[in-house]
Amino acid sequence: MMKKIYITLFALLIAMVAMVYLYFSNLSSQYTTNDASLRAATNSSGLIFCMRNDQDIINILSGQDHFQRLIGEKKSRELNTLRTQFLSKSAITTSLNGNAIFIGFLPAEKREYDYLITTQLGNKADKEILLGILKENKIKTDTIGPLLKLTLNDSTTFFIGIKDKLLALSSAEKPVLLAIATPELDQDDDFAAYIKSGDKFNKNSLANLYIDYNRFPELLKVISPNGPTGELSILDHQHSFAALSYNFSKERIFFNGSCKVNDSKNYFQLFTSLKPQKNVIDNILPENTANFSLFSIPEYASWKTSLDNWFVSNNKSETVKKTVSSTNQKYHLDLDKVFPRYFKNQLITFQLSTAEKLGAIQLSNGDKLDQLLLDISTPYNEEINLLKEPDLLYCYFGEPFRKFRKPYYTIIDNYMVFANYPATLQVFLNHYRNNKLLINTSGYSNLYNQISDNSNITFYVNNKNSSNLILNTFYTNYFRYFTTKNGFGHFDAVVYQLSGDKGIFQSNLLINTIPDSTEASHTDSPATK
Repeated sequence: MMKKIYITLFALLIAMVAMVYLYFSNLSSQYTTNDASLRAATNSSGLIFCMRNDQDIINILSGQDHFQRLIGEKKSRELNTLRTQFLSKSAITTSLNGNAIFIGFLPAEKREYDYLITTQLGNKADKEILLGILKENKIKTDTIGPLLKLTLNDSTTFFIGIKDKLLALSSAEKPVLLAIATPELDQDDDFAAYIKSGDKFNKNSLANLYIDYNRFPELLKVISPNGPTGELSILDHQHSFAALSYNFSKERIFFNGSCKVNDSKNYFQLFTSLKPQKNVIDNILPENTANFSLFSIPEYASWKTSLDNWFVSNNKSETVKKTVSSTNQKYHLDLDKVFPRYFKNQLITFQLSTAEKLGAIQLSNGDKLDQLLLDISTPYNEEINLLKEPDLLYCYFGEPFRKFRKPYYTIIDNYMVFANYPATLQVFLNHYRNNKLLINTSGYSNLYNQISDNSNITFYVNNKNSSNLILNTFYTNYFRYFTTKNGFGHFDAVVYQLSGDKGIFQSNLLINTIPDSTEASHTDSPATK
């Protein structure tokens, strides 16, 4: 699932949030919506930041180094110039007072990303005020078609477009032209309608972030030449929206909110109404785990009905039925009394720093399952067996195990752990028996001191353990950014949680800093959270 370069999503997201907070938050003192500025933003971008003013908070944030490490020197310098020479002028602030400010992020040329700022002037006469400020501050302006090109004192250039009360600004010309050509909000813009619905404009939060996963892959191509492929392909044109609110903290970067999956064919739909569970299967993970995707299923029997419906909607039902039926006939088994009976409530896929991929399910009786699997398995050694029939795990658990067609497996301490190569399982067993586990590292224990470990779906990325995996995935300049201590290397791990809530997900996103002590502490027996 969302592994390997999943760290890309969150790094981009937080870097963009940082720019907004540090440089634009003094533009608005209230938080109201405007259809024209909202539609202009959603028409251009699948990642939108909406903000309000709180100068005291801005002063605190400016004194931290978390955000500054994420902005990058070029964008930091550019946006600071824009703020000090233009946007911080009192007359500009007055003209924008009371209106929400949207910042959409979009891919640009030369492997860069750009931003589009949209908001609403107080009245049409404010356009003349704006032009007067430019002249008064001796900011060079050139008229380019319907736009104004601003050249600030350090030669940084920006483009401004004004249509009626709509104001659009960017360092690139094309996004502004698109913004002022955008019509008013209509019913065809599902993303804009989602943002406007319910309490998505959270006036009690410092700022809100909105994600359209259908368009978000466009940004990923800025960092990775192949975009959302491989483990990240699930992000490719996924019809889902998220609304997240920022929560201030000196020690970490934390967002919470909700996520709506609009596509009935999406595997995640199977979890939107389930009760969150305490994560325990991660107790078996080796200390060099780079990333994992964890799924909790409190009542398998009822969930299996949903899984069967998911197979139908994805045209896989007949294939699954044929696989199960043929295996039953060949070995005189009833597979419905094998995996369903002895599965407990959690499954996981994970990847090691060496790129090896594994999966696991939690069992209620590992010894009994081990006996039942003997007929459909071939021994590799005393501990490891090979499943002889393909896709059995996929038939009973779905998408996470699609790539484990005929895996090797071992059963230990009521966990069935599997991989496509026996050597990978031997690596796992060596770590497990020597208690070299992720839960024994100070970084992982520190992470769950900051956030609940109850969820239905959890995605985790360990920054240090992922460095080798992204070497051949990212463009060189972004790889350096993710590994340097002056960039994303300042952070230890990312965790993204989805908890079912009557058809939607409640979501938590935490990016944690490296704890003071990074040494793992080991005990004589495997620890638990």
